[in-house]
Amino acid sequence: MRTIERTIKVELLDQSELSSEERELIRQAARGRPHAQTHLSHYDVGAAIMSESGVIYGGCNVERSTYTQTTHAEQHAADSLIFAEGQGAKIVAMAIVGAMEGADAWIDKFVTGPPKPEVKVANFCFACGHCLQIIWENCLADPNVKLLLLTKWGEIARTTIGDALPMPFGPESLGIDIRKK
Repeated sequence: MRTIERTIKVELLDQSELSSEERELIRQAARGRPHAQTHLSHYDVGAAIMSESGVIYGGCNVERSTYTQTTHAEQHAADSLIFAEGQGAKIVAMAIVGAMEGADAWIDKFVTGPPKPEVKVANFCFACGHCLQIIWENCLADPNVKLLLLTKWGEIARTTIGDALPMPFGPESLGIDIRKK
């Protein structure tokens, strides 16, 4: 028997350690969060995606009473990218800000947030499996696309789609280049 292991890397940063593009992505994700329609879960999420062209597209979650027709914030932002730039547009970075309704105080003051606990990879929710798949399909098989998450203790968690989705299946697995019609 052979075993293959992989290390998952998540960096914890404060605002001063981010690039100006990363700070802007987080700001845009935070700006989208209050627009979420979450009458069922009361969990508001904002997402912001930067395209290869440098444009930022935002999204928020929109719940439907059927649950299955709910739009995830990350999906909303990715679909906005595709609508604006067309098939084959590439995601190069994404930020997510999500929390229960009424959590705006820690989001507004994320630099001076609550005490920072010892954390584990399981403490982070960069995106659900559904959204990780959407990101993978629109990052053109680039495992280095950055994912940013504002944590509830006031730090930024940063990883890559390659770490968040370690065994992807996308168009390239089928021999498809989505940049070509």
